[in-house]
Amino acid sequence: MTTIELPNETPLSPLRFLQRSAEVFGQKTAIIHGGRSYTYRDFAAEAQRLAKVIKSRIQPGDRVAFLCPNVPELLIAHYAVPLAGGVLVALNSRMTARELQYILEHSEARLLFADSELLRTVAGLDLDLTQLLEVVEVPDSTISY
Repeated sequence: MTTIELPNETPLSPLRFLQRSAEVFGQKTAIIHGGRSYTYRDFAAEAQRLAKVIKSRIQPGDRVAFLCPNVPELLIAHYAVPLAGGVLVALNSRMTARELQYILEHSEARLLFADSELLRTVAGLDLDLTQLLEVVEVPDSTISY
């Protein structure tokens, strides 16, 4: 069997999938959370916006940790971090301080985004034992950058 390669055919990666969804289904709803909703175009734009913020703070291959409940910002991070050249370390918001400490120490994360409601837990960690350069608050699970 012969394989025919089409000139516009590109392997579908998660980042390409989001880009393609924004192009094809731009006005369709991608995310609904509480009273908020995002179209695919909005979703891709938010991922691009967050990626620019992250890229300005990390080197390629750096790990970026997110400590948020299951909110749109965490989903956006799944696309924004690799788009910025980083590796996502998604932290479960139900972890104990000891578990978070262990993961932050061993993941070598350089940047931590934390939901404002979870900052008290972060404040109890010994961040000197980690390689974190910065902790960024995600206020009320709505990032503004």
